Amino acid sequence: MRKVFVVVTALLTVSTALQIYFAAMGVFSVPDDHLFAIHGTNGRIVLPILVLLTILTAALARAGKRTIWLSVIVFGLLILQTLFFILTGVIFGVTEESTEVPLAATLFVSLHGLNGLAIIALSATLFARARRLAREPRDSARKADATPSPAEVNTVPRA
Repeated sequence: MRKVFVVVTALLTVSTALQIYFAAMGVFSVPDDHLFAIHGTNGRIVLPILVLLTILTAALARAGKRTIWLSVIVFGLLILQTLFFILTGVIFGVTEESTEVPLAATLFVSLHGLNGLAIIALSATLFARARRLAREPRDSARKADATPSPAEVNTVPRA
């Protein structure tokens, strides 16, 4: 299952990095080509599936609590990506048909890009953790993520 975790996190990392390319492809193309739809499709269908698979495979690979929670954080950030647009519409009354967009709305919705970079960084971190987990023996993964007992913390080495 650890190898599956590596593959899923690799796909997630590549897919998140491609999101920037798809966004640029859409922005710098002729609107009639509808190339920006690729960015939307990847962000609304492919990425959520990969993030859910990452959470599932992290748990099944026994990647440790921190790694599992890190994958859950990526899912939360992915939800936040859509919330930026919804909240911009609710707070500032901006829609796709709006001809005038307040500067505050532009600054707020632009957090979508920064949040995307955070998702890429966390996805790459998950991939690195998955690779490290796949290389180590099974028992050491549990020990590395385990919280030390009070007896272990208070033990002073004796000479």
